[in-house]
Amino acid sequence: MRDLLRLVLTMTIVGIVSAVVLTAANAVTEPVIIQRQEEEYRQTLEEYFPDLAEFKTREIEGARYDEILNRQQEMLGVMATAQAQGYDGNITYNLAVDKEGQIIGIKIVSHTETEGIGSVIEQPEFQNRMLRKGFQDPIQPGVDVDTVSGATISSTAMINSVRETMEVIGSNFYGVKKKMVDLSAVPGGTYRGSAQGYQSEVVVEVTVDQEKITEIEVLKHGDTPTYFAESFDLVRQQIIDLQRLEAVDIKTGATGSADGIVKAVFNALQGATNGGGGEEE
Repeated sequence: MRDLLRLVLTMTIVGIVSAVVLTAANAVTEPVIIQRQEEEYRQTLEEYFPDLAEFKTREIEGARYDEILNRQQEMLGVMATAQAQGYDGNITYNLAVDKEGQIIGIKIVSHTETEGIGSVIEQPEFQNRMLRKGFQDPIQPGVDVDTVSGATISSTAMINSVRETMEVIGSNFYGVKKKMVDLSAVPGGTYRGSAQGYQSEVVVEVTVDQEKITEIEVLKHGDTPTYFAESFDLVRQQIIDLQRLEAVDIKTGATGSADGIVKAVFNALQGATNGGGGEEE
């Protein structure tokens, strides 16, 4: 019994000492790691913006955005630190946009994609496909940016995330206004519209009655069925409840699908106001 108590006491002391040592080690190494990360980030900023004098940081929708300024306090551009949901986990990356609103650099900070397959997102050959794209470009898989064969999920995730990040940068730093539809200008009826989803085109039918969206149906999509169904239910209800597409929260866990649904509905309604909505009898 005495030996057992001695053993328990010894193990307890060892555990306490180990915890103290680890805490002390973390207290010493954590500031060093943070400082190193900040130095590397500063180097990345200077690589894309050689005339950098200072930057102002803002957090928007959980991501970091730095407005880059020169000595005259003129904006040189914006650097975002954002995340995409890849095949094996989160992909953290920097996106640099110049003062004209065009992409001038993409740098992968961290990822857990399969080496030799999903890791293609680090290669200049892939990243260069998005360089010089601006706020008016679709930045959509298979439309103006090709995915990578054999790494479709990883490359599609990056393309979609870059597009979403560009939309945030445009509306918050460059005065790009979100497109809106005036429902009072949409005649009652059912209209068809399409847009790029996460993996393929999304086609919807939208019913309008007395200046209100009353129903939305999906006619076609090629995204993962489970994720798409969950996303559609949430987005559909928001659109019908809010009656304002720009107010819909697309951060549903299947952002690419949600974004495609909202844009397909927008295109259907915009087509209706322009007299080309493809009304169904």
